[in-house]
Amino acid sequence: MSPRRTQTETNGRAIRSLLVALLFSAISTMRANAQANLSSQGFGFPTGQFSSRAYGTGGAIGEMDPLSPINPAALAQLGSRLVFFQIEPEYRSVTTSNGTERTTTARYPVVFGAIPFGSRLVMSLSSSTLLDRTATTVFNTTDTIAAGELVPITTRFRVDGALNDIRLAGAWTAAQWLRVGVGVHGIAGHNLVSITQSFTDTTQFAPFTQQRVLGFGGAAASAGLQVFSKTWNASASFRVGGKLDLSSEDTVLTSAHVPNRFGVSLAYTGIPGSSIAVRTAHDTWSALGNLGQNGLVGVDAWDTSVGGDFTAPRILSHPVFLRAGFRDRTLPFQAAGQDVMEKSITAGIGSAFANNRVLGDLAIISASRSANIGASEHAWTISIGLSVLP
Repeated sequence: MSPRRTQTETNGRAIRSLLVALLFSAISTMRANAQANLSSQGFGFPTGQFSSRAYGTGGAIGEMDPLSPINPAALAQLGSRLVFFQIEPEYRSVTTSNGTERTTTARYPVVFGAIPFGSRLVMSLSSSTLLDRTATTVFNTTDTIAAGELVPITTRFRVDGALNDIRLAGAWTAAQWLRVGVGVHGIAGHNLVSITQSFTDTTQFAPFTQQRVLGFGGAAASAGLQVFSKTWNASASFRVGGKLDLSSEDTVLTSAHVPNRFGVSLAYTGIPGSSIAVRTAHDTWSALGNLGQNGLVGVDAWDTSVGGDFTAPRILSHPVFLRAGFRDRTLPFQAAGQDVMEKSITAGIGSAFANNRVLGDLAIISASRSANIGASEHAWTISIGLSVLP
């Protein structure tokens, strides 16, 4: 055996041993670094399942908004066929003692379609993001291999995925003052987890990547109602979660439950074409706890908002709606044992085009997130929604 081959095999064994050790150290280091990414802890960030219109009010009209797949009773307001699509880029900055890091995440949180049957029944099929799990952590280390040689290493830990809520729902106008609705939900999604390690010296060390795909599958059911008059709208809905499985390929790793949720809102609608609303909701995110690793803590959280949707003077014969709101909530997963709080201020505008067959909504959200761990996060989110009446 040649000395060159012996040296190559020795280096190869050393590198493989180093990479195995680094794979575990990377995960530990990632956990420490990811604590500063307050919004993407655990199984991800809850977008709220709001349409752009509802987001403009801070979510305050979410229980009465037919485009937000939350309260199935709200569907009964739709009088014609409709297709809705939404995009939400988020520009986030995280500040720690090590400085500030900025990232951008593009989300597509709601896709929605509805068809009326007669004057009282409306059916809908939608897909919305329950939890968004898109995050990247990059950090540099220096490790020692054989003969005391120091090797600079860049480790990149990335998770791509989401937990999605696919809902088939129907709403019925039971009386002039009452709407009711029910929905069945399929909860599905996946997380692609990848660890990549690269070396400054690419002539001796090749990059190393390890990936794993985790899948989710579960079910839930929901119901809601709206009691309304010319000046008031009181809405309420709840979702009951069923079993939720976490699997790798065809193997079920563990099971938990889809979080239960209930929400209520009260809106003043005495101003024609406008509404002023307050809403609160409660999610039992702790039901997801059994799906996670040791130390992952899900918390049961409140989500409260107040806001308004107002008719403004027309511009070039187009109707214009102005919106504003405030939202205060607890995010589902703790960071380093501390609850993560979020406060946001929102503003929005909406209008109709093409003989009122195309509706456009724009919302801008400024959110501040904090936890008692020496890190803070601020995010600007632009929510754009487009509704088409075929």
